[in-house]
Amino acid sequence: MEFRISQKRNPVFEVKGFSHVALVCADMQRTIDFYQGVLGFPLIKTTEIPNGGGQHFFFDVGDGVNSLAFFYFPKKHVAEPGVTVPRNNVGDPSTAFDHDAYTTAIGSLNHLAFNVAPEMIPRYKEKLESLGIWVSPIMYHYKETATLGVELKGEQLWLTSIYFRDPDGIQLEFGSWWRPFKDDDVSHTPASREDAPPPFDQHANSRPVAR
Repeated sequence: MEFRISQKRNPVFEVKGFSHVALVCADMQRTIDFYQGVLGFPLIKTTEIPNGGGQHFFFDVGDGVNSLAFFYFPKKHVAEPGVTVPRNNVGDPSTAFDHDAYTTAIGSLNHLAFNVAPEMIPRYKEKLESLGIWVSPIMYHYKETATLGVELKGEQLWLTSIYFRDPDGIQLEFGSWWRPFKDDDVSHTPASREDAPPPFDQHANSRPVAR
């Protein structure tokens, strides 16, 4: 039977999952070398953007269903640590869980997680490290805490993770679900703030609403 993290269904739209997640790279060949050559994601579709606008390439993540895409634009916009990518590697013990080490700007992609089997996490960590890639200690996620490299006996584990980066500094994760989620897994009050940026006006070409 297929493992499901929840039995809940979308009552509004019949969404079957992600079509693809689209990111931006500085060098498409280098990106292919990493995602296909290192991670093994087959390159399945390439397109050229008309009028010299760049390229848009797609990778199968390995299940024949989900895909990962990258844009290459001739006009270079350099990644900014702390704005578009985390300043430090998630799971780096030297950061002592300093929030500024891994936060990124509103609207940015903080990290991308790939689902793998729990028993494969230690093996994949060793494999990546053998290729010279920095990998975090295994992070064990419990209901109210997370630990690096140390599993807590008697606690209810729901996720294990390792973190690493691609050549453009994009934070990646191999994550493993340990159990389905239940109603009591939703138990925190959502944060809110008065100085949040105004919402985008959906009827005005995505321009911010004036206050």
